[in-house]
Amino acid sequence: MTRPEVVVVTGASAGVGRAVVRRFAREGARMGLLARGVDGLEAARREVEALGGRALVLPVDVASWTEVDAAAARVEQV
Repeated sequence: MTRPEVVVVTGASAGVGRAVVRRFAREGARMGLLARGVDGLEAARREVEALGGRALVLPVDVASWTEVDAAAARVEQV
């Protein structure tokens, strides 16, 4: 697998989303981590960094288009 430029993961703080985060972190990916819970997102960020990746924590409710759009804009700026 080639190293991705940027990966954005919704539901990044737990479950399948967190597993996806770990997988891409092992490849050294740069990631935008989206979920509602800040504590879970911060824990995921620490995991990403420990595995060699970089992460931007973005607390977002994906049911809100405005929040998702703002998060996408932040990811594009980094």
